[in-house]
Amino acid sequence: MKLNLKDINVIALFTAVTVILAQISIPIPFSPVPITLSIFGVFLSSLILGTRNGILSQIVYILLGLVGVPVFAGFRGGLNVLLSPTGGYIISYPFMALVIGLLVSRKKNASFITMTGALLAGLVVCYTLGTSWLAVSAKLDAAKAISAGVIPFLPLDIVKAVISAALGLQIRNALTRAGLVSAG
Repeated sequence: MKLNLKDINVIALFTAVTVILAQISIPIPFSPVPITLSIFGVFLSSLILGTRNGILSQIVYILLGLVGVPVFAGFRGGLNVLLSPTGGYIISYPFMALVIGLLVSRKKNASFITMTGALLAGLVVCYTLGTSWLAVSAKLDAAKAISAGVIPFLPLDIVKAVISAALGLQIRNALTRAGLVSAG
């Protein structure tokens, strides 16, 4: 895999976008998982950068956090965050980028509907991995894990997907015209 300077810059930019959006965090009293906008960063990086670079931006995000850089919600970092009940959601980000990127790249000029569908498929990946880890780490049965890790987030995450699809399409087109990302 060969990365040029342009790729490295846009990967770093979208890693930073995810870091910044992760800090917009609202704790939920009945859930160990806060509402954050980090998913919005994953959505945008996946749509705009494509499969490879979208995945890499999320891997860089996780690696920065893993080594202790305070990039996760609440300016936290370290292995302890990834092992906490929220860790499965964070670990899902590169897998989300993979699914979203593959679904969007199948269409040369992906439409708003295609992008929204891809984002919702990525959300299923996030919920599956994240809620599974939440159940294990917090010792919750499936129903309680879904109640704490999916139900409170679903409406807002659907809104994030719709907004991301609309913004992603516009930003990707602008960056493609500027030669910063490749088309399709």
